[in-house]
Amino acid sequence: MIILGSLLSFLSAAFFGFNAVMMRRGVLTGTALQGLSFTLPLGALFFGITSLALLTSEDIEALDWTGASYFIGAGIVHFLVGRYTNYKCTKAVGANIGGPIQQFTVVVSVVLAILVLGESINWLGWIGIILLTMGPLAVAKEKKKSKVEKLEFEFKLLEGYAYGITSSVCYGASPVLIALALEVSTWQLALYGAFLGHVAASLVLLVIVLAFGLTSEIRATDKKNIPFFILSAVFVFLSQGLRYVALALAPVYIVSPMQRTSTIFRVIFSKIFNPTTELFGIWIWIGIGVSLLGAVLLTIPGDIVTAILGL
Repeated sequence: MIILGSLLSFLSAAFFGFNAVMMRRGVLTGTALQGLSFTLPLGALFFGITSLALLTSEDIEALDWTGASYFIGAGIVHFLVGRYTNYKCTKAVGANIGGPIQQFTVVVSVVLAILVLGESINWLGWIGIILLTMGPLAVAKEKKKSKVEKLEFEFKLLEGYAYGITSSVCYGASPVLIALALEVSTWQLALYGAFLGHVAASLVLLVIVLAFGLTSEIRATDKKNIPFFILSAVFVFLSQGLRYVALALAPVYIVSPMQRTSTIFRVIFSKIFNPTTELFGIWIWIGIGVSLLGAVLLTIPGDIVTAILGL
């Protein structure tokens, strides 16, 4: 089960990487709110159809209020707050630099998994956490090259870091909430939990839009950005669906680091689709490499470390 969960996490990371690139195209001239107005309702629709197709009414009735509340909380934290700040980070610094900044997600997930779920890591894991915090510092050096490259966006490093770290906290907390929900329900309800989370996040977004009179911003969405928002919604649905199932099959400390391999896919897809709106330099790759090494160290089980030390 753990191996299958790891593979699903890796595939989820690939889909999330492509989603980030598509969303980058959308928010380049659009706004984070416009992106949310497409991805949240479409996500609720996609997960709703999937739940109806895979689950029976008895399965859904088996989910108690405790599990439902965790799923709803995870949805609001991850899909609304986390996604909004992620979009703002992507708009400020691009998908390539935003990825390593958001590697801090793993640190949040692991610390919360230890404190809340009682999971544990070995000394290699702590080294991994240190490396994960060093990765974003490396990508910051890439700003110097933006002066000589012909970039088609305004580079805002401090804003990117602020929104990136905020989204990392949200993205890091949500797997723990999902794990808590799955402790009091069955793994088959993971996708239904994603549906509940999207519905809750969509309703909160609707209240915010109506309360603050933001409907005009949504109506002003450029038509050329709509295909990118829709593609982003499709691939984030695939990514989140696999992520929820993976969390039902493997521990948080494995799923969360595996998902951070999305930073590699971001760079690959950005080179293909967004060559003039991203930074591509040695410090980007150094930051990604250091962060991924930290993620790998976090996933090594303690018994393997003990066996190696014994030999």
